[in-house]
Amino acid sequence: MDDAIREERFTRLEIKAAYLEKLAAELNEVVVSQALLIDDLVKRLIRLERQLQASAEERELPQERPPHY
Repeated sequence: MDDAIREERFTRLEIKAAYLEKLAAELNEVVVSQALLIDDLVKRLIRLERQLQASAEERELPQERPPHY
């Protein structure tokens, strides 16, 4: 293989490696962003579950027999 062809192949590989590094960095940013969003949503869900539980406990009906028994 002559030097020109080898140099061209090497240049193409460098370009591909640079592209993949950029892509990996961009995907990492997306993953971090989604992880933060998921954490926030989980916290909100826990808070809503607690509110719902508290609301249900406040409105709990007495365990009386219905009048038709």
